[in-house]
Amino acid sequence: MKIDVARAAAFARQWPAEIRLLLLHGPDESASRDIAGQIVAGQAAAGVGVTELIGAALKGDPQALVAAVTSLSMFGDRELLRLDGLDDDGVAAVEALLAGPDGHPVLAVAGSLRKGSKLLALAEADKAIAACINYEASARDAPRLVADMAAPLGLRLDREVAESLFDSAGGDRLVLRRELEKFALYKDAQAEAPQRLTLEDLAALGIATGETELFAPIGAITTGDMPATVDLVGRLPDGVAIPLLRALERRFAQLAQFRAEVDAGKSPAAVIDGAGRAIFFKEKPFYTKALASWSQAGLAAAMADVLGAERAVKARGGIADLGVQELLLDLARRAAAGRPDRR
Repeated sequence: MKIDVARAAAFARQWPAEIRLLLLHGPDESASRDIAGQIVAGQAAAGVGVTELIGAALKGDPQALVAAVTSLSMFGDRELLRLDGLDDDGVAAVEALLAGPDGHPVLAVAGSLRKGSKLLALAEADKAIAACINYEASARDAPRLVADMAAPLGLRLDREVAESLFDSAGGDRLVLRRELEKFALYKDAQAEAPQRLTLEDLAALGIATGETELFAPIGAITTGDMPATVDLVGRLPDGVAIPLLRALERRFAQLAQFRAEVDAGKSPAAVIDGAGRAIFFKEKPFYTKALASWSQAGLAAAMADVLGAERAVKARGGIADLGVQELLLDLARRAAAGRPDRR
């Protein structure tokens, strides 16, 4: 059945018992991934664990999805299965899920599904599936969109601030959220103690450049630039461990989806060029270089390690934790080892 964005976002607070699968799709894949990230964060805060699965894994094994959710149920803990890159090749797996025994819910992210998509037809017809389409936001949407994203972080902003942030991010929801998280830290803002964000604040942190604190380390880590990684990781301020690890998780998930296209015969450059606004234009060279350095298996292992590190940080706290720093350096080493010029 179809649902709107507001109802999809509410899954972060309470997952409806009757919904087996939430499908986030549409032209604005960045928005779909942003909503998925917020749902994962909300469920994790409620004590729900998260397991990752790549849509390509379903193509040759229609039972993979139902097997994953039912095996998770055997342990008795509350779990959410996040599925990235779901498309029509996964229809048989979704049908098996619906016909199978109850298990943990599935959060699926797809791109823009074509007219006549079997997956979309199934999702819109079945009451056990909630399907939410995300369209690209326009400049007219900026004040409301940015304000809605900023409020839970404890930020209040005027129209011109919202428009400046939107323009700088090119309307990309993931980039916008990184910027807002950065400013929330800068202003020491919290939902219960909101702070006003001004144009002076944007200038103070260099919003005009369109860069964020996390852009450089993520680019260095995922492309295997060891000197830059060592320098940037060493200079990371306190309080950015969770945002950095989550941003890395999103980057690896995107790369895994794109890697499936490379494995199907496309060049990394062609895949990234074809992604359009799903990738902030200044980051495209980093995506292209990273995509050539990572295998699908390597990306799956990296995502698992990043998720494990996030859990460890929540338990112990602080980017100063040696284990987190070692992981970031190790990820960069893995990327460097996989670069074409090293093979």
